[in-house]
Amino acid sequence: MAFEGYTGVFQAFRYLIVLYLVISLINAANITEMENLHMSLFTGYNKNVRPITDQSLTIDVKVFMYIKSIKEFDEVHEKFSFVAALQLHWMDEKLRWDKKLNGGIEQITVSYDDVWVPELTLSSLSSTGTTIGKPSDRIRVNDWGEIEWMPAGLIESTCNVNAKKFPFDTQSCDTKFVSLGYKSNEVNLVAGVPYVMFNVYSPHALWDVTGSEVKTTLLGSDHEVEITFTLHLKRDATFAVINIIMPISVLSLLNVLVFILVPEAGERIGYCITTLLAIAVYMTIVNDFLPQTSQPVPLISYKLMIDLLTSAMIVFVTIVNMRLYSKDDNNSVPKLLKFVYRFLFCTGRKIYPDDTAGIKAESENNLNERSAMQENPSKHKENKISNDLEHSEKDDGLITWKRISYMIDWIALFTCLLFSVINMIIFIGMTTS
Repeated sequence: MAFEGYTGVFQAFRYLIVLYLVISLINAANITEMENLHMSLFTGYNKNVRPITDQSLTIDVKVFMYIKSIKEFDEVHEKFSFVAALQLHWMDEKLRWDKKLNGGIEQITVSYDDVWVPELTLSSLSSTGTTIGKPSDRIRVNDWGEIEWMPAGLIESTCNVNAKKFPFDTQSCDTKFVSLGYKSNEVNLVAGVPYVMFNVYSPHALWDVTGSEVKTTLLGSDHEVEITFTLHLKRDATFAVINIIMPISVLSLLNVLVFILVPEAGERIGYCITTLLAIAVYMTIVNDFLPQTSQPVPLISYKLMIDLLTSAMIVFVTIVNMRLYSKDDNNSVPKLLKFVYRFLFCTGRKIYPDDTAGIKAESENNLNERSAMQENPSKHKENKISNDLEHSEKDDGLITWKRISYMIDWIALFTCLLFSVINMIIFIGMTTS
């Protein structure tokens, strides 16, 4: 009995399926009805005439953009290319029908060459002219006359690059389309939404999309409508920091270490010239990443130029200092250099950077001076003046050209190191702000 109950349910379910198929076949349009509909719609249809009964009215064309991926952003040649699709909607009053009288047909697809389309031309083209649309495109027509066209492909547009804050820069690239041959009172391009659609977007390795916007403007005396799609891009600076910024910073710091090298090693000139050439090479590498007509000039170009001038100054100081180091001690040191040496190394206390043996004698002399001052203060004062003159003459004899050379090394080391650090801090601060 239970088996017979299941059999009855199965038979009823089968009858329902058969009934649904019969009704579907009755309501479904056959190929003859589809052909008749096409023939009736396109008999006498002229695609060169705007499909609106009152020719004084304007056809509004809604435009959407779906971006798939960014193919290339060539900053040097200021070219921006990406894969995208445009979705256009407008009303065609000549392509309307009653679906009840045409087998329930609600929509049809036709060829690009069969209907009137608002020809869109890329006005921000990078090389050759680009007109959206090709013969293989299919256009969908609804029974109430709405047309849907979705051309897709590679779009190559220009982009004015602002590389001032390279490699921490952001860019705004405009892609502009215009319906050539139609004035604004004939064809009006309208943004479907005020932004670019990223439903199917695949992220780019170097550039992140931070936002987008869509706007329309009027062009020229004929008042043609131009629609502009703007993409806001931000560079991923990781690659540039690792391969450009960090090596330049290391070179700048290594450059000043030439003053620590022992002059007798004979490697100073070769070391600083090698560093100078390395900075010049990095200037060439960075220039390959930047547009030649960039306005304003990138800050990194100023930084590299400052580093190059600093390195050239280090080479000059090194050469002059080596000349001073090898100078004969029979030539007296100018008083100005002696004064600077005493001021920096406190030699007024008769303690020299390498004179540790005189410290013990200095302490014994201090004890003797204290006892003499207690016994006869006036005589002690005269002796002190005489001793100071004697020590001053002794100091002058100990300040040789080699000591002056060491002094210049330390002054140049700390000055150039401080200048390089400040230069890097200012660059990072200005580019990341």
